[in-house]
Amino acid sequence: MLITDKLLLSYQRCNLRAFLDSCGDWKQQDPPSDFLLKLMRDSATYQQETLESDSYQQPSYPRGDWAAGAAATLSLMQQGVDRIYRGVLYQGELGKTNGETDSLLGIERQYLPDIGEIPETPVHLSSSILHSLAITFVSRPHLLIKQPGTSKFGDWSYATADIWLSKRPKLDYQIIAAFHAQLLASVQGTMPDNGWLMLRTKGLWAVNLHQRMPQMFEMLDECIKMLKSKAKPEVFISRQKCTLCTWYSTCHEEATSIKHLSLLPGVTAKRYATLKVLGLTDLESLANANSDLLASYPEFVAGVAVDVVQQARSTFLNQPFVREEGRRKKEEGSENYAADSQSEIVPNIADNILNNIAIEKSENNGSIETGFSYQNTSLQPANSVKNPVYLLEVDKSSTKNKQAKLSVPPPILRQKPIPYSQSVFLPIAPIEIYFDIEAEPELNLDYLHGVLVIDRYNNTEKYYSFLAESAAEEGVAWSQFLELMWTYPIAPIFHFCDYEIKTFKRLAKLYNTPVYLWKPVLKRFVDIHKYVTQKAIMPVESYALKPIARWLGFEWRDAKANGAQCVCWYEEWLQTGDRSLLEAIVRYNEDDCRATYVVKDWLTNFLLNHKP
Repeated sequence: MLITDKLLLSYQRCNLRAFLDSCGDWKQQDPPSDFLLKLMRDSATYQQETLESDSYQQPSYPRGDWAAGAAATLSLMQQGVDRIYRGVLYQGELGKTNGETDSLLGIERQYLPDIGEIPETPVHLSSSILHSLAITFVSRPHLLIKQPGTSKFGDWSYATADIWLSKRPKLDYQIIAAFHAQLLASVQGTMPDNGWLMLRTKGLWAVNLHQRMPQMFEMLDECIKMLKSKAKPEVFISRQKCTLCTWYSTCHEEATSIKHLSLLPGVTAKRYATLKVLGLTDLESLANANSDLLASYPEFVAGVAVDVVQQARSTFLNQPFVREEGRRKKEEGSENYAADSQSEIVPNIADNILNNIAIEKSENNGSIETGFSYQNTSLQPANSVKNPVYLLEVDKSSTKNKQAKLSVPPPILRQKPIPYSQSVFLPIAPIEIYFDIEAEPELNLDYLHGVLVIDRYNNTEKYYSFLAESAAEEGVAWSQFLELMWTYPIAPIFHFCDYEIKTFKRLAKLYNTPVYLWKPVLKRFVDIHKYVTQKAIMPVESYALKPIARWLGFEWRDAKANGAQCVCWYEEWLQTGDRSLLEAIVRYNEDDCRATYVVKDWLTNFLLNHKP
């Protein structure tokens, strides 16, 4: 059995991922996304930048020959080299290794293409993890740093340091530092005082090994038991952790086939553990559960119990409901249902990126006309399992379909706007603005303001893209966007989630915009995500824009495009000057604006049809 630092890192984040990395069929893995590849490149670049000012040596050994790597690393340590980059620390006994054995699968996943045999070296880590006499431990810290102290080498010893792109000393990084330290202690004969993390903003950060070592042994013990027994962990879809995993499609397919409760917004790992104790492990039982019973458990306080049961019922029946009023209060520091359910994760480097689209102008000076009407509509359940959405039945005698140029998704326009007196929940105006931003977080650059202007009286729409082709043009794009906002001085500005609000304030401050030019505009912002999560329960896996809009039948022209992909596209545009990349970003941004429009119109009609 082979246990590596990378495997232990995966285990902390997802037990199933570690199992699949070691025992799964690698052919079932997804290819790495462009964004994951970007993260890997950025991480490697950050490592090199961090090391530029230091001299270091790197052990030389045949690729995948970890015994040779460990020997070469030991030789450098014996010589007293100040800095050793990517040294190999290893101990344990693997037994026979004849190329493609199960025990090599883990290292193959984690150090591709560094694949090779690991010879027998019987050493033991801790009595708490002696499940097998055939366990090998391999660790490759980014740096081994020489420091004063006594070791088997003489009057010096080593400590480990890992270089992470993260801004925070995450617990999983600290546990890996403890794993490095344990292996290092077996090599040099003494335990270092600290392990070190080199972080983007905090610099050198000391890991308390005395505190983290027991936690590391506990996790290591559990990981070994899992791999030894070959007991596959239960699937659990956690959007924030699963998004970039190459096993995502495999796991999601399995979860979907059994209708796993982790697919429900609001069902976190802790809440699911409570549901299992109560025997509520399938969709139907949870849909029929007594929310008062759940509310007695701390994981379901503040109205979360009602939300989760309603969510299960909505999904089970495949129909939306009006969310019960007065069910929940936000509590300082408590888990928030809406936050749990809406997240569409893009990792640390793009925490604030939202989903977006855009394209060119069409006929009639950039506007598109349509005959779609919302008059005489009623909600009817769709019969098709393949497209399980609630469709808006349209009075076909008063409508006609007109194909939009460049396959623009057909807009939904109201020939006669709803009177203001009926606008109980959301503002319904003659002219409405739908707004979405694209950003490059590493450059702290908001490079695209996409705006869709809907004129309900004239039954037209027009999309505008204010694009900064470089960081130097951000201010111009901001000014052009603000000018358009004042062209329609009373039109409500709809957006999805609060990124647009935060960015609007940031840019106003950054470019010293007079208060009278931006504060009145800010007051017109309306967050559709907030209204959706407060007013409706929908049979979706997430309350992010894409799942909601797709449930309503809307589709993005670039099916695989998302906010993270736009980050990659913009970076590539800066490097290559390929304008097709900008066009793809704008197209995606426009589709996000249109999706927000579709969601808002549906929500307005849904709530009006369910007025008490």
